[in-house]
Amino acid sequence: MYSPKIEPRQIRKLYLLKMSYASLELSKPMTEMVKEALEEYIPKTVKEILKSGGTLIMPDELTRK
Repeated sequence: MYSPKIEPRQIRKLYLLKMSYASLELSKPMTEMVKEALEEYIPKTVKEILKSGGTLIMPDELTRK
């Protein structure tokens, strides 16, 4: 499976957000934050591609929750 390279500055920002949650006495794993970000990004990008007249590869998989 593809293993994306996450830039150190992005990891640092995630870590700072995690620690900011901790200041509210909340525990939120960085993996959960990444999952939430992707759950917002993917549908937004699907809509953008379709609006621009593009074709989705495996649309059922991309649009399934």
